Amino acid sequence: MPSRGTPFLGRYLPYLLRQADQTLSAPFYAALNRSGVARSEWRVLVVLEELGELRVAELATASLSPQPTVTHALKRLEERGLVTRTVSSEDRRQRVVAITAEGSLLTTALMDEATRLEAEALAGAGDLTELVGQLREVTAFLDSGAGAGHQTPTE
Repeated sequence: MPSRGTPFLGRYLPYLLRQADQTLSAPFYAALNRSGVARSEWRVLVVLEELGELRVAELATASLSPQPTVTHALKRLEERGLVTRTVSSEDRRQRVVAITAEGSLLTTALMDEATRLEAEALAGAGDLTELVGQLREVTAFLDSGAGAGHQTPTE
């Protein structure tokens, strides 16, 4: 028997998070399109900008993307001169990815635009510091495997 009150999607956290993400991110996705940067490429660029050079597998994990998606994004980014891939000095089978100066300039400009658009969209939403902290706690909890039935997500 269906529960009374709030409909399922109105209380299902994954759906609500996705809905908030899509609504909040839409203006930035338009900015990415204008810059000729796909969302998967954006995630790769911003991770490299923040964390520095990484192996492809590490980059996939940090960018929350499947490795084949990252590999395709890297090909496009490398063709545009935004990243470089070199052989790892530690393991010649591995490739290390680094952002170029041109990639860094583009990424920091996009980060500034993302920050501006986020602030504009959330201007009247009040202090969201507690919500951000709670989301970090939920993520840490789930990453720890403490959640019942926890499985590593695949995309």
